Amino acid sequence: MEIKFEDAKNLKIVPERYESSTIFDIVNIENDKVKINLPLASDIELKDYNKGETVEMFGLGKAGLIYFTSEIIDKENKNLTIKFPVDVKQIQRRKYSRVPYDGKLVIKGEADIKIITEDISAGGLKFTSDTPFMVGNEYEIKVELSNNLVINCTMQPIRVEETEDANLLPYSISAKFKKIRSIDRIALMQYSLRLISELENKA
Repeated sequence: MEIKFEDAKNLKIVPERYESSTIFDIVNIENDKVKINLPLASDIELKDYNKGETVEMFGLGKAGLIYFTSEIIDKENKNLTIKFPVDVKQIQRRKYSRVPYDGKLVIKGEADIKIITEDISAGGLKFTSDTPFMVGNEYEIKVELSNNLVINCTMQPIRVEETEDANLLPYSISAKFKKIRSIDRIALMQYSLRLISELENKA
């Protein structure tokens, strides 16, 4: 199936500095240039979008998440002109890509609980623990990504199972993120996409 950049929905753009990630709209496509608008970007965030720099973008295509990069060739207030992306990739059919994760997960008020993380996506995460969690309950958490970006949100366990491997912690927990800021979900999506790209390059 041909992946068309111009058909994508829920478009997000990420400069080198994660904190300035935001949504964008396509204003006009002309030959090899695309004019886009960043309606929610603040003046401070706009300083992280400069001519000649590469930005990463993603959105939802007809078959799932798509990802592409481009170069900023002009900037005027909240309007950017970028090169038309020629290499648009479909990452997975699922909305959020799951990747291995061995970072730090902290449960607020539960400092004594042992946790080993397994994987993460923008939608949730999986980990093993020495303590069972209640399905349906919400827990305040802090997730530390490898780039020192910290995500604060709540998680809701959707599946809790006993592990059978003596080398693992006794409980396996799958949880979805709740009460998470849009910018933090963007950061998680971008973290997943970059890791996927690194793993593909190593293969």
